[in-house]
Formats: sequence, C-alpha cells, structure tokens
Amino acid sequence: MSSARYAPSASVPQQHAYRPPAPANNAPPGTFTPGTKVQVGNHRVTIERYLSEGGFAHVYVVRIPKGNEGLPDVGVLKRVAVPDKDALANMRTEVETMKKLKGHRHIVTYIDSHASQLKGGGYEVFLLMEHCTGGGLIDFMNTRLQHRLTEPEILHIFSDVAEGVATMHYLRPPLLHRDLKVENVLITTVGTNRIYKLCDFGSTAPPRPAAQTAAEGRLIEDDVQRHTTLQYRSPEMIDVYRKQPIDEKSDIWALGVLLYKLCYYTTPFEEVGQMAILNASFKFPAYPQFSDRIKKLICRSRATGIHVARKPSTSTEHLPGGGRGVLHEA
Repeated sequence: MSSARYAPSASVPQQHAYRPPAPANNAPPGTFTPGTKVQVGNHRVTIERYLSEGGFAHVYVVRIPKGNEGLPDVGVLKRVAVPDKDALANMRTEVETMKKLKGHRHIVTYIDSHASQLKGGGYEVFLLMEHCTGGGLIDFMNTRLQHRLTEPEILHIFSDVAEGVATMHYLRPPLLHRDLKVENVLITTVGTNRIYKLCDFGSTAPPRPAAQTAAEGRLIEDDVQRHTTLQYRSPEMIDVYRKQPIDEKSDIWALGVLLYKLCYYTTPFEEVGQMAILNASFKFPAYPQFSDRIKKLICRSRATGIHVARKPSTSTEHLPGGGRGVLHEA
C-alpha cells in the first residue's frame, strides 16, 4: 500500500459508504456476503466466509484468483473502518511493518492492501494477508483448559514468537512490537507441525528515548495507553517519568509475561496491579508444575527487560541477568 493511498488527497478515490446486504450464517450486520468480489490493490478476491471481528475490523477468508504466481489460493482479508487520520496512520504502520518483515517464517505474510476515503467521512482499509489455517493461539489454548500445554509445547511456541520478535529488533533502525500477547499470535499448520506467527503490527514503533520534560512524559503516556496492553507493560511503560527509554527491553519484558501466560493461563500481575509491575514482583503458582529451567527463563525475560536494579528484599530471589524480582512459590 503506497503512502499516497492513505493521504486524504486527490489520489484517494472517494466512495459512498458501503451498505452490503444482510449477511448470512449469523455474521454481524455490515459484513460482506459469500461470493462478494473485493478489489485489494492488484488483487480481486472473492469472499468465501466471514471469520471474526474485533474493534473496527471484520475479517474474512477469501479466495485469491489462480494465476497469481507464488500466492496461495486462500487468504485472509481484514476490512477496517477507520474514523480519522490518526487511526489511518496506525493502519499505515501495520502495513509498512508487514512489508518490511515479509518472508519471515514467524511473521504473518503480507500480500496486498488498499485504502479509500469514504464520502461520508473516514476511510475504509483492506489488508490482504496469508491465511493461518490453525487459527489463533488463544483459541488453541482454550481447547486445552483441562489438559494444559506441556513444557515442550510451550517452549516451541515461545521460541517461534521470540524469533519473530528478534527479526523486528534486528531491523535497522529496530522496531518494537509493543503489543506482544497470546492474542496476537496465529498458527499455521504444516502436516502435523504447528508454526506460530506474530500478527497485529498496528502498535509498532522505533525505540523512544526517555521523557525529559513533563510535556514529553504526557505524550509518551498517551501513546502507551493507546497502543499497549496493561498486563504486558514494562515498568518504564507504567511510569514514563522514571527517565528510562522504551526500547527492545520492553518487548523482552512482554515476552516474559507471554511465557508465564502460556504456563499458567494468567499473567503474573493479574491480581496485584501496577505496583507489582514496577517492583517486578510476582508468584509462581503451585499448579501446573514446571521445571526450574522454564521458571528461570521467565525470570531472565524479566531481568533483561528491567532497566534499573530492584531493591533487595528478604523474600527476593536473584534473577539471571542482573535484575531482581520477588518470587514466591504459592
């Protein structure tokens, strides 16, 4: 998607707001019906079925015409109603990030995109990407409520996600995902093997230096509130006035939270709030039981993600990597 297509200028075609017929199969109002043809950049795709919705987006499985060399026959179309230029900029961020990361095994593959200005105000954005046949990681976890994920499965998921994050961090300049969580991981199945892929790049941004003034702090605070998820925020995101940059360490912290969630189906700070995040204080539940090795990996993610040393405590266990956090066995 070119930048020009996002700008509210003559290069953006104006359209009347789309009013599709009533959808079938219990899809919500306003969705495309099966068989509808949609032009997305250079690709004219056909709606096969409605998949899901979230925020201002509807997601569909679509058929991609044969003859597009190297492309799969089936893709996913994300259709987003964008109310203003700020939201449009977020979509541009998502598209441009996916373009930069295209081809990586653990990043959802970008195919094409298009944006148009609606006559009634706002914009409509289409993002065409690969269809991850295994669905979402959160849905897979929900099928395993009785028999939780095993340690080898957890390490497989974590390794794939970490590789995707590393790809972003090794860009020059590096990019932070800033919204790493189990909800933003999809699964592609190849035979009996699962490949886990990062998605949802609307919150990506380069590292940001520490705020030097109260005004800068307020701007960063507003940005964090809009683009990150509370339970996965690092200490420097919780307290932007601590004069610490928001950089790759913030993503490493979030990876530790994600790993904890894979193990225990909750986040480490779910019940204790923001002060626990600031103090890197959390507990390991007694069940399910995991090896000391995976617990140390969780701790190492915390330690790597901590910019400043913690105060010693009588109940503190040293974290690998130089940080400290209060660790209790429940």
